[in-house]
Amino acid sequence: MIISILGTTGAKKDNATCKPIEIQNATKALYKSDIIDKKSNNFYNATHFLLENYDDEFVLIGTKCAINFQNELLKESLSDKQVKFIEISDNDLDEVFEVVYELLKEGSDKVILDITHGFRHQPIMAIFASSLSQFLDKKDLKIIFAKEIVSLEEYEYVYLDDYLEITQLSLLLSGFIRTLNFIPISNLKLIDAKVFENFSKALFSNDILGVKSSYQKLLSELDKIRENKDLKYLKHLIEKIEKTLERFNDIDKLPIYEQYMVLSEITLDKNSLVVALAYSFESLREYCAIHFEPILKQKNIKFKNSYTLNTLVMATISNFMQYNKPNKIQQKYPKLYKQNKNIFSRVDKIYQDLRELRNSLAHINKDKNFENIKQEIKKLNFKLESIYKDNPLKAIKT
Repeated sequence: MIISILGTTGAKKDNATCKPIEIQNATKALYKSDIIDKKSNNFYNATHFLLENYDDEFVLIGTKCAINFQNELLKESLSDKQVKFIEISDNDLDEVFEVVYELLKEGSDKVILDITHGFRHQPIMAIFASSLSQFLDKKDLKIIFAKEIVSLEEYEYVYLDDYLEITQLSLLLSGFIRTLNFIPISNLKLIDAKVFENFSKALFSNDILGVKSSYQKLLSELDKIRENKDLKYLKHLIEKIEKTLERFNDIDKLPIYEQYMVLSEITLDKNSLVVALAYSFESLREYCAIHFEPILKQKNIKFKNSYTLNTLVMATISNFMQYNKPNKIQQKYPKLYKQNKNIFSRVDKIYQDLRELRNSLAHINKDKNFENIKQEIKKLNFKLESIYKDNPLKAIKT
């Protein structure tokens, strides 16, 4: 589909009738069109160029005056084309925005939008509508503009869709900085969006291995963006992203439970409370499981997966027996809880607080507002860091 905004360029105009006069004597301008793989030639205007070079469906948007003018000027070129005219008023900003947006939303998957002509505000609003439509329903959209080289004599076509994508990228990357979530938009040409999407998916699904592997790819993509001269306007956003994520740089040097705490604090800072709390919860479980490893090895106690291991370690610390039956660890070490009651109780207290808040957030919360919950998580994280600093499980008695 070809969408073109009409003006009254191409011949002298009779202001009373909005019809061209002296068409026979009208001077055509040279339109250079190398970028869109069409032969350069002389035409009345950009709309004339499109009609002579494409056999697609045409939608021509303009005021009543512009439509009447171009109908008369270009009637030979229009005669064998599938053309739809859409009339808009002279000065309604909303109207051209709505028309272009609806056409892009409901029309063909491949669209050329020519914004060379029209009143000053009309091409601008068409670009705004294009930007919105690309966020909601990405299509193969080419925005073209005939740039004047020699006044009224020579024009050269240029693409504007890369500028549109740069604008979109600035919004996407700004949102990523604020939330670490990346809106999945297909067909972005200037960056590898999957790198950002995969990092976000891993982070918000508590996939720590995915976070670490995708972070390295993200760093590589940020370097490519920085080196791309066409994206020089995004440099300050790249620097902000790197500043936001700098705590990931040395994350592999930390114990696994401290790695979870880094992820908790980062997601908490971005107001993803449920995700942050999940990382804090798993952080404590990993801390306890690591300190139980020597005890488990002594009696050759094994588990089919880390989830079962962590769950039974925490049950042992809580002195919890399901159906009044001791678990594997309690069977092998029946006196373990009594011998370590004081240190286990300190760990268990924060574990139960984490569980209670996590269960509350997993259901509809009726009692606490956002800031209350965020402050609670901050306090719990402070207590967790105190435990890791004091390391009470370093000397478990058996």
